[in-house]
Amino acid sequence: MLILPHNRLTSLASSGFVRAWLSAVHRLVFCWRGWSSYHWTAAAIVLLALVLRLWNLSDSAQFLGDQGRDALVVSRIFRHADPVFIGPVTSVGNMYLGPGYYYFMAPFLWLTWPNPVGPIYAVALLGVLAVWLTYYWGKKLVGQPAALVAAGLMSVSHVALEFARFSWNPNPAPLASLVMLYFTYRAWRHHPKYWLVVAAAFSVLIQLHYMTLLSLGGAGLIWIAQLVGRYRSGRPLRPVVLPALGGVALVVLTMVPLALFDLRHDFLNARAFANILVGGETLGSQSAGGLVELWRVIRETHGRSMHILFEITVGQIRTLNTLLVGVTLAVVGWLIARRQHYRHQHGLLVLAAYLLTGIGGTAAYQHTIFNHYIAYLFPITFLTLGVVLTKLWQWHLFAKAAAAGWLIFFLAFNVPRWPLQDAGWKISDIERTARTIYERVGPVEKYNLVLLSGTGDIDAQNYRYFLEATDRPPVRDEQRGQVETLFIINEDRQLNRVVDSPIYEIVVFPDKAPAEVYNVPGGPQITVLTTR
Repeated sequence: MLILPHNRLTSLASSGFVRAWLSAVHRLVFCWRGWSSYHWTAAAIVLLALVLRLWNLSDSAQFLGDQGRDALVVSRIFRHADPVFIGPVTSVGNMYLGPGYYYFMAPFLWLTWPNPVGPIYAVALLGVLAVWLTYYWGKKLVGQPAALVAAGLMSVSHVALEFARFSWNPNPAPLASLVMLYFTYRAWRHHPKYWLVVAAAFSVLIQLHYMTLLSLGGAGLIWIAQLVGRYRSGRPLRPVVLPALGGVALVVLTMVPLALFDLRHDFLNARAFANILVGGETLGSQSAGGLVELWRVIRETHGRSMHILFEITVGQIRTLNTLLVGVTLAVVGWLIARRQHYRHQHGLLVLAAYLLTGIGGTAAYQHTIFNHYIAYLFPITFLTLGVVLTKLWQWHLFAKAAAAGWLIFFLAFNVPRWPLQDAGWKISDIERTARTIYERVGPVEKYNLVLLSGTGDIDAQNYRYFLEATDRPPVRDEQRGQVETLFIINEDRQLNRVVDSPIYEIVVFPDKAPAEVYNVPGGPQITVLTTR
């Protein structure tokens, strides 16, 4: 026990230090007495979000190849003092993200290592924080009722819930984009110095997924509006320009590790990014004319707006979603047009800037848009729906009935899809399987793993993670030509003879006569090839 000297206690008490702390504790404990119904409802929503994001988390969390790869990289940071300067590779474009998510994972993985659940719980708590800030900051952007509805929708949305219940680099994007959204509003309406916070949030976002580059469009529109407004009123532009330049410098600084990587690897990232912008593979067609391509993008905004606003909330019902998009645009447009009669005009304009640039940017993208690509738009989607639903509720009986019907439909669609049940193949099962491999290798045996699975993770990164935590790890990449034993983990069991697989590690292995074939109870069949 720490015992303070009597004179120090006396000094603290006489200075009011103890009284100040007691007063703070008293306010924290008894502040609920002054709560309104909004506060109680918000507290219930946050509590529900906490329960839904933590319930049965360790047994239901996804731990596939991407998660195993990330855990492997991060564990090497604190176990072997092996810092990294790049993050995960993107599925389209062959580009590398920044290493920010890896360093976010590091302290939480260190706390629970070798169990990989630390970052999973951290992501879940970020999801809860995002729900709370959707209400707390949202009430300043669009008003308390709309923010409360938005937080409620986000707390029970099965898509938002899914991405808050496992560790993956796009999953913190809703929180980072919420910070960017709110401080864009603050920079516009209160002080331009907040553009530095916007830039910091943007630098985090682009290390989570490159589709979040579209968020720059929303912030850019508001910055230009602020600049034009100051110019027209004759006020100096310097207070707006300088924070923006500082923000650019901050973003560039966070990209230094990637720039150093590019210098050593023939500008791999820069060339891939340039190909996306001008090569026609992702953002446009070289063969189509400008007007043809523009018309394609305009037509595609219909599908993208349905996806961003309603496919993630009530499913893929094209006719209904088309109607709902029309109603949403009509209500938001009507509120923006009523400048003198809607007190949250500026917050709604910020919201619209981010939403419209998100829809337009994804419409220009020629590949499939998966839900994790638009995760950064989740708070924007729910805040927009919160505005529309609360405004409908203020109108006549038919509008109230439509809003109530949509909410019932929303709950009926989302509640059965909550990902709370045990995963088919749990983290503990992966660890158990890895243990069977560990028991079959010698202390200095050079062995490797191959995974046959629908996930496409040939390197078996999730199994490899647990084995690397032991005193008998599998070989690293540079040693794969010296392998003595190969474990073929057949999860999907679609091949009768796994040695006939065209996977390179199997093809080049010299002895394809299985030394052992065994089954993990409830899991994969494992074939052991060896030259020993």
